[in-house]
Amino acid sequence: MRHPQRSRQEWRQLFTQQQQSGLSAVEFCRQHHINIQTFYARRSDIRLQQTQSKFVQVKHEVTTVESQEFTATEQITLDYGVGQLSLPITVQPHWLAALMKALRE
Repeated sequence: MRHPQRSRQEWRQLFTQQQQSGLSAVEFCRQHHINIQTFYARRSDIRLQQTQSKFVQVKHEVTTVESQEFTATEQITLDYGVGQLSLPITVQPHWLAALMKALRE
């Protein structure tokens, strides 16, 4: 026997009844003559719709960075042991980090 199609509200009421009954979904469906696969499918559909309809506010922050211009004569000087290395101020930070790591080893 096929039951008439239930509205979302009717399904929500059934889900609430099942939770409040303390019965497992399988036992609840058996007692109420509901196909368990339909029960799970409708519950999943409604949960998905509720999740998709939630609005999440995103906080947008702007970070400003001051830039400075350096002349070609400005340098970084590294003193290491008895040696000294002078590099232009515009040297790439990742290159400088790799150099310092290599010197440490």
